[in-house]
Amino acid sequence: MITKIKPILIPAAIIAIISALIIVVYNMTYVDTSTVVTDKQLAAVTQIYGEGEYSVIPLSEYPDAITDTDENGKKVCNIPELTKIIKKSDGSVAFDMVVKGYKNGFDIMVGVKDGVVSGVAVVSVGEETPGLGTNTNNPEWLANFKGKSGEVVIVKNKSNPAENEVNAVTSATFSSKGVTKAVNLALNAYNACGGDFK
Repeated sequence: MITKIKPILIPAAIIAIISALIIVVYNMTYVDTSTVVTDKQLAAVTQIYGEGEYSVIPLSEYPDAITDTDENGKKVCNIPELTKIIKKSDGSVAFDMVVKGYKNGFDIMVGVKDGVVSGVAVVSVGEETPGLGTNTNNPEWLANFKGKSGEVVIVKNKSNPAENEVNAVTSATFSSKGVTKAVNLALNAYNACGGDFK
């Protein structure tokens, strides 16, 4: 006597086979970019520090001041927005921060040397509003952060902003605050470590 296969088992078997194939293909083609300076990151850090040799500081070499240990004993960064620390051959460092501007995914590179902002560049505007939030990518506006060393604050239309203040881009206050958050996080990370980056 031949037992009939229940109709529900055939689609379930097909789904299981396809899922297994997807996992195999993913594992065969996965490239770990955590230690690679991408083209966009390289363009941003070069905008800050100029041409040179750049490399990613591996998470395993992050100073203890910005790391924790997870439940498996693995070292993890305690700054969720920090995706990479990129180092130039002369010892200059830049922090790649993904923050929330108007929306999530705003990718900002912040160079910090000797506790002072060396420059800021946008790696990717993400989903910031075209013609408004994307205007924070203006190098002239980003230059306002250069030389800052304390907590930076965004202000609106102030004729003489204080040393720690930067005027927001018109109609892009949330995006301006996103850039400022990235700058403050980078300064805090640098200062917490005392500039101790291998």
